[in-house]
Amino acid sequence: MSDDRGLPRLLPAVAGPPPADLGALMTPELLAGLLADGDEELAAWTLENALAELPRIRVYDELVRDAMALIGRRWVEGTWGIAEEHVASGTLLRCLERVAPSLGPERRTGPGVVLVAVSGERHAIGLVCAAQVLAEAGWSVVSVGADEPADDFARYVARVRPALVCVTASTADRADAVRETVSAIRALRAIPGDPPVVAVGGGIAANAAVADSLGADWHGTTLADLVRHATALRERLEAEGGVQPPDDVF
Repeated sequence: MSDDRGLPRLLPAVAGPPPADLGALMTPELLAGLLADGDEELAAWTLENALAELPRIRVYDELVRDAMALIGRRWVEGTWGIAEEHVASGTLLRCLERVAPSLGPERRTGPGVVLVAVSGERHAIGLVCAAQVLAEAGWSVVSVGADEPADDFARYVARVRPALVCVTASTADRADAVRETVSAIRALRAIPGDPPVVAVGGGIAANAAVADSLGADWHGTTLADLVRHATALRERLEAEGGVQPPDDVF
């Protein structure tokens, strides 16, 4: 069954176990249609069942990422308007909150990581996904949010002293804002203590030449790559005795 846009339409949820062909239902096309329609209940149901079958990092790197890319393409092509994109983004953010991992206070003893989207960048979905997978990987996570001025963010980083800072932007035209943010963090080297490692992700990292020019310690385009880098950093810090329980900020 499909709607007039050619997207599969899911029948209303009923009590009982999921259908046997659940894997076939959990597609980017289905999720994109549900999100663009603002169908939070069925979109959350899709994510919950995907997470029951696959690790969170795969669901976000594959299902969620491909669904949002499809929504973006349909907006560029004119099939959908900015209204569908806004509805989809807002619905997805609410769904991600509903499926967030429940880790408990004992998981707040890992090294600190702060996430931010640079000035002018208003997309926060990547931050939410990264925060959840890093928390599952044992990090104490704070997300400052989107559209954050570089100097203000650097002052915050100087106060909380995380081991890792993750900076994101969706497109290459935010390169100057990313460089400004990275430079502001680099200036913290004048402050006593170990400076944070700076990682850059998001769509801007897909262009290797641009990514290499940003001045970060690391850049990548997937959550799996980010978690591998963060895990290696955590293991190095633990070997050096540099991981301490975070203060009350984390």
